[in-house]
Amino acid sequence: MAQGGRKIVIGVDESAFSEQAFNFYVENFLREDDTLFLVHTPERYNFVDASTAVLHELYDEINKKVRALENKYQEKIKAAGIKSSKFVTKQGGPGEAIVAVADKEKANMIVTGCRGMGIVRRTLLGSVSDYVLHHSHCPVLVCRK
Repeated sequence: MAQGGRKIVIGVDESAFSEQAFNFYVENFLREDDTLFLVHTPERYNFVDASTAVLHELYDEINKKVRALENKYQEKIKAAGIKSSKFVTKQGGPGEAIVAVADKEKANMIVTGCRGMGIVRRTLLGSVSDYVLHHSHCPVLVCRK
């Protein structure tokens, strides 16, 4: 990884919102010596009574989705000419994972997408960008559509 450059954390998933955030960073903020950390939290299932076979099938499905997402972003990273990057898969809530990686890596900035939920939906469901804004120890760029 690059020494001396900025460390940028971007939360990614399969949504257009995270892709827009990545593209906005590349088009507006990317520097040659940046190190990029892409953080993804796979889906979680709570099947207490599921058989071992079903659990293995779900685990395989999740791993395929994670690999496909990583491959997609590796292609985007290569196309953007980003020299230093790491794809981080972390369990837990997306906001918590993004902030934890940013803290661990001593990130200079977090970039996140925003689904644009209304205040009621955001209050009931929570918001990754809200969580990151309120818990991050570094600047946060929230990219709205």
